[in-house]
Amino acid sequence: MIDVGFSLPVSRERKDALYEFLSQRYMMIALTVLPVFLLFTLILAFPILWAVGASFHDIHAFDPEWTWVGVENYVHYLFADSVFWESLGLSAAFAVVSVTLHVTIGTAVALLLNYTFPYKKFVSAVLFLPFLIPTAILGFGVGYMMNSTFGIVNWTLVDLGILETTRPWFGNPDTALYVVAAVNSWKFYALVTIMVYARLQSIPKEHYETAKIMGANAWERFRDITLPNLRGVLFLVILLDGIWMFFKFDIIWILTGDGPSDSTRISVIYAYQIAFERTALGDAAAISVLLFLIVGAGALTYFYVLEPEEEVRAE
Repeated sequence: MIDVGFSLPVSRERKDALYEFLSQRYMMIALTVLPVFLLFTLILAFPILWAVGASFHDIHAFDPEWTWVGVENYVHYLFADSVFWESLGLSAAFAVVSVTLHVTIGTAVALLLNYTFPYKKFVSAVLFLPFLIPTAILGFGVGYMMNSTFGIVNWTLVDLGILETTRPWFGNPDTALYVVAAVNSWKFYALVTIMVYARLQSIPKEHYETAKIMGANAWERFRDITLPNLRGVLFLVILLDGIWMFFKFDIIWILTGDGPSDSTRISVIYAYQIAFERTALGDAAAISVLLFLIVGAGALTYFYVLEPEEEVRAE
């Protein structure tokens, strides 16, 4: 490196002028809000606008020309495609079962961890372990463990006398979706546990001590102190987890694809198949927009009817 032996002098006046220029209100907005706004536009608003525009066209993956078809795609899937409505029902069933299991298991684990007991840190690590395993690895691992021929789960249940013979857990059209929902819940209940546990830690211990002095038993303390304090966070968890599970794709696709007999073909898998197997991008965009509107309407109804923000504010 060549040392030039001098540095450029910066006068005090230039520093003050630069500081004054950067401290102006519009410059502060430009330097702080504008990058976030541009990032938001790039990763969220632009894809939504692109999908809405594409949904009014007939687009094929290998044809650069977009053909305007108006609302034809929407009319087809709303009134002439029974598969779309079947997939919508499967999405709703998967979301309801998953959220129910997440909230039940996650809340129970959070209540357990709220107590002090030996080896609590080790037990916590074991309980959170499924959440740390990548979904693809967990999916393939569970698939082998529950295989009807050599899976350890089947043969353990047979050895214990719970089953007479092994069962194809992911091969039965009547139960495949719910078995996948159970596996999905085993991995993702930890998110509910984290949120509920954080809320439990914020409840003043004095409330429980006062209740004990007043003669309240464990159930009465849970009913009158714990549950009212958890109501706000549970409302938000149900909403966020419900939206997330409605659009769940990875664990279902890894374990079953869309089968058996299309019994796990939820809406996002149906849109994926139309986009990448039929190469009909306009149709897939129309389904995506319809799902966006349905979930958005459900979320607004949820906020309007249950008012979860009031529960949080009341705390």
